[in-house]
Amino acid sequence: MAGGEPAAPADERLVAWLSLDQADNDPASFWTYVIAALRTVAPGVGESAMPLLQTPQPPPIETVLTALLNELGAITGEIVLVLDDYHVIDARDVQDAMAFLLDHLPPRLHVAIASRTDPVLPLARLRARGELVEIRAAELRFTPDEAAAYLNEMMGLQLTVRDVAALEGRTEGWIAALQLAALSMQGRDDLAGFIAGFAGDDRYVVDYLVEEVLQRQPEHVQHFLQQTSILERLSGPLCDAVTAQGGGKAMLEGLERGTCSWSRSMTVAGGIATTICLPTCCKRACSTSSPARCRTCTGGRARGTSRTASRPRPSATRWPPRISTERRTWPSWRSRP
Repeated sequence: MAGGEPAAPADERLVAWLSLDQADNDPASFWTYVIAALRTVAPGVGESAMPLLQTPQPPPIETVLTALLNELGAITGEIVLVLDDYHVIDARDVQDAMAFLLDHLPPRLHVAIASRTDPVLPLARLRARGELVEIRAAELRFTPDEAAAYLNEMMGLQLTVRDVAALEGRTEGWIAALQLAALSMQGRDDLAGFIAGFAGDDRYVVDYLVEEVLQRQPEHVQHFLQQTSILERLSGPLCDAVTAQGGGKAMLEGLERGTCSWSRSMTVAGGIATTICLPTCCKRACSTSSPARCRTCTGGRARGTSRTASRPRPSATRWPPRISTERRTWPSWRSRP
């Protein structure tokens, strides 16, 4: 809310949530939705910035953001702006504008970015200033106790301590793999036998890897993975030999650094080595010329019969469903240093 009126009590952090998609690589669209999200907790904010975005020839984005930041700076309540699925943003204009926003944040505005990749933002500078809190794969992995609570209490499997430890070790605490393994175990009599043979090539795990990992890669990355899927372990020179091209080392480094979920799929059930290792399911999914029709990986089922839950895609008319209007508060321990 502009004009200095508090958006919320000083001891309460309100959350403005925005789920992003590819269409938001247009700067005008991106910042229009950001303002709309902020208005769910601070009604009226952006009154001076929004008209600038809607002009036929908008001024430089720094001018728009300066106006927005001035209004946000007058708010005395704590606000957390959550940008979900930020990995879909690859437009340089949007990335540069986000860097400007982060460099000029008002004291009571916090930005939480959820992304499968490291965003193209000045992370090193923010880290050096003590202005960055990072929650990465290591913090998101389930401990053995958490895995036991999830599998036995939430999924009702009644596994032994030994079975939980084996499954947690094979999945490295990766919650998606634990959930998919739990779905596969429902209705089975020989749970111990299933766990002993669980190696990531279960049909639910393959469905996830194909839909959420492989198909989301650019075409040249998919082609690279398909060509190198015959290898048990991957290294730069070996990939160059198989593909008859250069750049294998850079490609592997980019995959490991850039996509958290793909890095996980390359290590879960595949073993840890000095070179990246692919599990059976990844190799099968990559080696088929059309992963969506890989009957070996899907246990003979057509892809359309997958029972794996997925997040609905935004419809063409997205306004305003993907902006959360639920009033939320942010735990105090999440506050920026």
